[in-house]
Amino acid sequence: MASPPPIIFAVNLTVPGEMRWCMRAKGAFDDWIHSEAESADRPIAELPAADLAMQTDHCELTLSWIELPADNAWHATQRASEIVEQVLPELLRTRALRVDATMQTPDPDMRRPVGS
Repeated sequence: MASPPPIIFAVNLTVPGEMRWCMRAKGAFDDWIHSEAESADRPIAELPAADLAMQTDHCELTLSWIELPADNAWHATQRASEIVEQVLPELLRTRALRVDATMQTPDPDMRRPVGS
């Protein structure tokens, strides 16, 4: 009997901040992602994409995992938080941190962006 496919979540951690802080935090994550990707010790699903949304009076750093396996949304959020804790623990202590975890379809082709 075939086992059910693993449950996959998309997790986003978004934190608003001052522009210089957001840029420094994104740089720290970019450096960490490159070093982890080269070492091949961490599965690719555990490496987040780091993105900045900058406006003249507001800046947000978003970390996104699109294929994070977990038992439930809380567990997916915990796994993402553990990864952030290794790189930039101060990000988790911000009051305005927004977190969302949504279950993904089990079909990997349907999770990929159109055209890739």
